[in-house]
Amino acid sequence: MLGVMFGVTVFIFQAGLLTGLQNYFIDKTVNTTAHVHIYNEVRTARPHVISRYIDTTSRWVVVRNQKPREEARRVRNGTQIISDIQKDPRVEGVAPFLGLQGIYRLGMSQQAGSLAGVDILREDQLFKVKENMIAGDLLRMETLPNGIILGAGLAEKLGATIDNSIIVISSKGVSLDMKVVGISKTGITLQDNTRAYISLRNAQRLLQQSGSYITDINVRLRDVDLSESVAREYQTRYGYRAEDWKAANANVFGIFRIQNMTVTFVIISILVVSGFGIFNILMTIIYEKMPDIAILKAMGYRDRDISQIFLIESLAIGITGGLFGLLLGFLASKIVGMIPLNIQGFVSVQYLVINFNPLFYMAAFAFALISTTVAGYFPARKAARFDPVEIIRSR
Repeated sequence: MLGVMFGVTVFIFQAGLLTGLQNYFIDKTVNTTAHVHIYNEVRTARPHVISRYIDTTSRWVVVRNQKPREEARRVRNGTQIISDIQKDPRVEGVAPFLGLQGIYRLGMSQQAGSLAGVDILREDQLFKVKENMIAGDLLRMETLPNGIILGAGLAEKLGATIDNSIIVISSKGVSLDMKVVGISKTGITLQDNTRAYISLRNAQRLLQQSGSYITDINVRLRDVDLSESVAREYQTRYGYRAEDWKAANANVFGIFRIQNMTVTFVIISILVVSGFGIFNILMTIIYEKMPDIAILKAMGYRDRDISQIFLIESLAIGITGGLFGLLLGFLASKIVGMIPLNIQGFVSVQYLVINFNPLFYMAAFAFALISTTVAGYFPARKAARFDPVEIIRSR
């Protein structure tokens, strides 16, 4: 019973912990990244210039020091594309984006990071920026022409607070005086430590570009499960690279799959070991109870009756151990979920996120019953085949 109980406990705790953290990460990812990301993919491998004018299939061509063509990352006709996407009934929101690298300076503090040039109201519709604000007011980005919203980690590194004035310097050498109007904490450590929001127009000024210059278009769908098919459709329609959120985070989801497989094998191994323990115990009981089996058969008990006795015993072990395991697994998950950890990894987690999905409890209890039933079947079958005459003679 203890073996089954601990097997069920480990099953519930491990499944709840692993899927809880994964769901937390997916929720953060879905809420902070575009479901479909459209951008101009700059090509680095281009054919040699001479290959355009002569047949290179039957001769060697050597071109030395070919100068790479400068190609802008801008999305041309971005306004028209955004207007077209807005008409799609599958789309909940769409926003322009201009990304660039820069340096933040406040007094003697200086930090390198990324700048997100956005239409802040559209960005809030897509990524719930207002919900992530821990200080300041989102609407001040609209009223102040030089407003900036810093990530929480970046603000801490700079020592910046609300209404502080900071200097932002772009890779073009252009500098702007900005006023901190908000501090945001998404829970994605990399973003919080390096990124800040500024208006789209200020980002264009930092890059010395016109008012139509954007590098990305972010799309949020009403049904996130459609992201892969919509991305393929948009890529064909507009001729730009369109990437869904799953493809953008494929490396992380690959790690999740490996984790799930590993934990599944560990849990199954624990329950199988518990099943073998029950099997061994019942086999030992059978040999100890051989005289009792002989007496029961002599009294008229049939083979089926003897089998049922041992099957009921194994089921009683499974049910009792399973119920205690459910209770212990729930308590262990609750207690561990209340321990403050303040983990700062790819995502920041204050407490371990536990998934209390009822399906885990049902699956654990069902597996406990199945394993104990299978473990009890073979000893029960062996007990039913004993010949009472042979047992009594041997005694």
